[in-house]
Amino acid sequence: MRRSIELKNEKGELTNQYRQILDKAAAEKRSTNADEKATLSRMDARFDELDNEIKLHERQEERESNGAARLGQRAAATDPRADNNGAATKPKGIRATQAYHDAFVSSLFGGGIPSDTAIEVRNALASDSDDGGGYLVASEQLANRLIEVVDNEVFMRGLATTTTLTSAVSLGIPARLTDVDDADWTSELQTGQEDQSLKFAKRELKPHPLAKRIKISKKLLRMTSMAEGVVLARLGYKFGIAQEKAFLLGTGAEQPLGVFVPSTDGIDVSRDVVTGSATGFAAANGADCLIDALYTLKAQYQRTASWIFHRDSVRQIRKLKDQYGQYLWQPGITAGEPDRILNRPFHMSEYVPNTFTTGQYIGIIGDFSKYEIVDALSVEVQRLVELYAEQNQVGFIARAETDGMPVLAEAFVRLKCS
Repeated sequence: MRRSIELKNEKGELTNQYRQILDKAAAEKRSTNADEKATLSRMDARFDELDNEIKLHERQEERESNGAARLGQRAAATDPRADNNGAATKPKGIRATQAYHDAFVSSLFGGGIPSDTAIEVRNALASDSDDGGGYLVASEQLANRLIEVVDNEVFMRGLATTTTLTSAVSLGIPARLTDVDDADWTSELQTGQEDQSLKFAKRELKPHPLAKRIKISKKLLRMTSMAEGVVLARLGYKFGIAQEKAFLLGTGAEQPLGVFVPSTDGIDVSRDVVTGSATGFAAANGADCLIDALYTLKAQYQRTASWIFHRDSVRQIRKLKDQYGQYLWQPGITAGEPDRILNRPFHMSEYVPNTFTTGQYIGIIGDFSKYEIVDALSVEVQRLVELYAEQNQVGFIARAETDGMPVLAEAFVRLKCS
């Protein structure tokens, strides 16, 4: 049995135990006592541990099950003669060639640019370098792999609509400000009344620079044949943290516009639903507030909607019941099935606001395909040798460009403490 299944089974058993304690207190018409509260607190901590472990094991199991396919795709991608169907074709650009990739990796992780590398490749590789052997434009293969690592780290990327710009500097997204009236019933030869109420605005998404520096010991680079993977994993994690925070809390000024930032360019305050309590979901009407939020969304958005909460909010929501005595939170038991709140999947992030005071946001539900992310493909990497020489380390700086914002306010509903 897969480890993720074993952990989900443990989570299901823990859920039953948790509910038995709550149901016992409810049946006896009392609040949970000190011992029960202590037990529930320990269970909450174990739930968090299980969620993290399940996520890690499911990612690894997915990598293993798809490993052969991915290796085949990468082999085709790195072969300058292969197209998407494996057929021989001419390379689309110098950065897509295997020679360029090999030269880039050799230069980045030791050995420098091979002397026998073709002049065209050497010139392209060093075109943006400074006198100290500074910036090198990454090969398309490595850039795509870095983006893939980031995708695995940032759940918002899996939900959002992502576009990659290879030439244009920005992407205009049409935003509908007002809609037309309903169609008119008319005769065969009539066309109905003229309607001028449909108006569009143009929201511009312009990828903004994002940079991160990491340090790797020279000994590790010297002793491992997987130096490229080590650096990609660390950079991907660092880029992932920055992007996840920006997609949730970004101000929109030289960075993405986050879903928890009220803005007429993104999600305005008309899409807020108050919880009815300054303490979050702990009040008696906490379940009602979640139901109100879900049904503030139109039906077409409900079908693909997801919740996003901080784990502190989920800890409160786990204890909520609807008017029929059914818990709003249901654990995912089978492989790949997410936990659900009101039968909609949810995600947790440490960057979701969790300050339960009046006027603060504490959650959101929406169709996150209506959040648009725009990337610029080129990734620059700089190797820092002398700066960390006394520490026997080598520094790496990576730079990329990305932007993001909600493009349809009515597809989202935020929850706010009253």
